[in-house]
Amino acid sequence: AQLLRLDDFISKRRSNWHYLKAGLADMEDVFILPKATENSNPSWFGFALTVRPGSPLTRNLIVQKLNELQIATRLLFGGNLLRQPAFMGTDRRVVGELINTDIIMNDTFWIGVWPGLTQEMLDYMIDSLHVIMKGAK
Repeated sequence: AQLLRLDDFISKRRSNWHYLKAGLADMEDVFILPKATENSNPSWFGFALTVRPGSPLTRNLIVQKLNELQIATRLLFGGNLLRQPAFMGTDRRVVGELINTDIIMNDTFWIGVWPGLTQEMLDYMIDSLHVIMKGAK
């Protein structure tokens, strides 16, 4: 039954993602905002925010403050998999220092684009991120 609603779900996720992108565009000095790969039209899982180096707050503090405001977040699933205990001491080929992978692992988190979010809820997320970061400066 949910498959019958798939097109609407995808449309709403895309709409919510674009709304968040526009509402957070002025925060590019603090966050690396996501962008779609050229010539793609993703059905977004969420809205990934990466805290830039030199930001007045760490990812963990931002996530803590968002959680206190009842805004759910998620961390990126595995991060740098080579740092996971299961991969320690295993044979593998690694090219470079994986600096960007570590940045994503340590400084990225998701906020939602769930199709059931209202404009009021999206505005609350956007406003809350502005308040959190303004208070940190």
